[in-house]
Amino acid sequence: MSKSRKSSTARSTVTGSQAIYTIEKVERITRISRERIVLYYQHGLVSPVRATKREILFDEEAVQKLRQITFLLSEYGINHQGLREFVSLMDEVQRLREEVRFLRQQI
Repeated sequence: MSKSRKSSTARSTVTGSQAIYTIEKVERITRISRERIVLYYQHGLVSPVRATKREILFDEEAVQKLRQITFLLSEYGINHQGLREFVSLMDEVQRLREEVRFLRQQI
């Protein structure tokens, strides 16, 4: 007999090579409360791949960003404004890395 299936709200799916997680799965992976994840989302610190009234879905990049946020809060006591600046800078670094990769391929 097969195991009973978990509810669809606790699922994670894979699209291509990118895993997509529900907020419940992210909560378990990161050990960050759902309320705090939603707060970070509302403050623009983390971006979901999709958000509707019924569910919020995150990718691995968002999970890593949540881990960074937790680390910065626990190790350095950075406040929310500092987190916003850090996330903005990390996004810019990522964008510049992608641009450099693209330019290197053009050579």
